[in-house]
Amino acid sequence: MSNKIIEEQRRAREEEIKLKQMRQGLIEVEQKDEAAVIIPKTPKEKLQNYWYHFKWHTIGAVALIIVITVMCVQCATREKYDFITIVLTHSAIESGRMEKIEEYLEQFAEDVDGDGKVSVQVVDCSIVDNNPNSPLNQTAMAKLQSMIAAEPKAVLYIFDDKGYETLSSISEQGILDAESLILPEDFYKACNGKEDYEKLPKELKISYRRVGGTLLEKDKTANEVYKVCKKIYDEIAKK
Repeated sequence: MSNKIIEEQRRAREEEIKLKQMRQGLIEVEQKDEAAVIIPKTPKEKLQNYWYHFKWHTIGAVALIIVITVMCVQCATREKYDFITIVLTHSAIESGRMEKIEEYLEQFAEDVDGDGKVSVQVVDCSIVDNNPNSPLNQTAMAKLQSMIAAEPKAVLYIFDDKGYETLSSISEQGILDAESLILPEDFYKACNGKEDYEKLPKELKISYRRVGGTLLEKDKTANEVYKVCKKIYDEIAKK
């Protein structure tokens, strides 16, 4: 038997013995560190290596930066309003009509936030579908409830009879702090354009919500807005 065959047989026995010892845990299995074996040298290889290991970390970080940037821009450019008026009817109102309602209310309002100008925002929470479970109605109700629960500037309300019923159903005590006041004729003259195809619903009413005895009772902004909205209500009542 040649020396070459004997040497191969010896190596085979050593490999077999080593394999058995590894299976029995007598010796540790040698593991190769691929990262240590492949060392990127060129800029391209380094970039590929980084992207391979940190691809999703990078994408997530960039996405977070974009979201934060957009939010900061929106906060910086968003117009500040002295208070918010909720419109709640059971009929559709043209979106452009909200601006006219804002202009009408601004003539009675005051500069609450001290920025040197009077600015009112009107938010339409109207229900326009007879199906109470429709997506449009559910969205409108969710918006209304969130405004009532957590928006200290949403104190003034304009509504029709069915809107009043909706507001009354939210709380056993009701959320309004004054009787429903029918809006005067000059409100419609100011908010209905001569060429408007659809006019505002007749006999819309106005009132303001309670702040005392609610979660907003200790909110400084809510109390300041409450005083202004009460004054607006009183001024309109004189007409």
